[in-house]
Amino acid sequence: MFVESAFITKEFREEQIPVLENVTSLCVVNKGTSIARVNGVLIYPTQKQILVVPDGTYSKVQLEVNYIDTNNSKKGYAPKNKILLIYKKLI
Repeated sequence: MFVESAFITKEFREEQIPVLENVTSLCVVNKGTSIARVNGVLIYPTQKQILVVPDGTYSKVQLEVNYIDTNNSKKGYAPKNKILLIYKKLI
C-alpha cells in the first residue's frame, strides 16, 4: 500500500484556526511578540513546540489559540500575534 503525505506551513494571526485533518505531526512556532497559548501550552516568542509527535498515526486536530500581551502595549508597541504551523498530513 502506498500512502502519500506532504509538509505544510501556514501562518495564522487570529485566534481561529480551522480543523486540521489527517495530521501525522504538528509543530507550532511563535513568530509574534505575544505569548501564545495553544491548547493550554504556553509558547513564548521565538519558541518552537511540538504538539503532535510523529508516531505513525494520523488524527484530526482542533487548535484553540489565545494570546497574552507581554506588556509591550504599555510601552507604546502594539502586540504582534502570529504563529506558524508546520505539519505533515496524509493527502
